[in-house]
Amino acid sequence: MDYQALLHRHDHPTHVESPPKFDWRKARRCVEKCVAKLVAVLGVDLVPDWDSQDASFCCELWLPLESGAMALIRFSSFGDMVTVAEDNPVPNSVLGQAQQVFAQHGFVYVPAAVLDTPYTGCAPGTIATWWIRYFDYL
Repeated sequence: MDYQALLHRHDHPTHVESPPKFDWRKARRCVEKCVAKLVAVLGVDLVPDWDSQDASFCCELWLPLESGAMALIRFSSFGDMVTVAEDNPVPNSVLGQAQQVFAQHGFVYVPAAVLDTPYTGCAPGTIATWWIRYFDYL
């Protein structure tokens, strides 16, 4: 996949938290269906956090890992994109299952390593990386 093309395609020069006409209700319904499937497939409790004010993502989840750590999953407000932070590595088998569920629900998984590259888009301000542009607080 050409991730740079994907990231640039969903960038917006004036709207940084969500694209124009972003449908929060529709996004919530889509994410909730995806989360329900993740819970069933992964066999863990996942509680969506929708309190993401001043952010470029609409929802985040904390995925419990066997190590006792938690992995962060975020759904962007742009382009039906989703990512998993690399702070606490997710086993490949779990990540693979999650990626399948994301795809089944119309979400495009973007690896955190891609998002950690310098931001080269058109949004105003001092956005340092693509992670911040689509998956962080602004």
